[in-house]
Amino acid sequence: MAHRLGLFPIKTELEDLSFKYEHPEEYNSIKEKLSSTQASRHTLFDQFTEPIEKSLEKMGVNYTIKERIKTPYSIWNKMQNKKVTLDEVYDILAARIIFEGDGLSENEITDCWRIYAIATNIYKPHPERLRDWLSHPKANGYQALQTTLMSKSGRWIELQIRSRRMDDIAEQGFA
Repeated sequence: MAHRLGLFPIKTELEDLSFKYEHPEEYNSIKEKLSSTQASRHTLFDQFTEPIEKSLEKMGVNYTIKERIKTPYSIWNKMQNKKVTLDEVYDILAARIIFEGDGLSENEITDCWRIYAIATNIYKPHPERLRDWLSHPKANGYQALQTTLMSKSGRWIELQIRSRRMDDIAEQGFA
């Protein structure tokens, strides 16, 4: 409901605040790890996105690429649900490609797959980590193409591909 009303950032902030006070040791441990790896994550992001950006520019795609870091609560929640350690959480770092679509959903879906093809020509995709939220959007309206790719440095990085319209819905909800 919060997402549909455009309150997703508030929901996320409340989850992190609750986590901070309900599980202070786990919260501080994750925050410390995120803080100590911030510079290396940013370098990894730049190295990872550079060849993708060159290919997108060659194709004439109007896009932005954003770096997304998972929140402490979201990391902890994934650790609990998947029974994994912090080092086993693949998607702490994600690259998000947001392109300017024409507003026609069929064209935007085709463009997502074209950008996916560009990225997977550069990096090897994880065989079990392709999420097609284009053909079957989530109940909250979320649409994107998500995959996990092996960087040149041997680290898995999640890639999210969506149009500006899809990004607006993802970030602000339908309302």
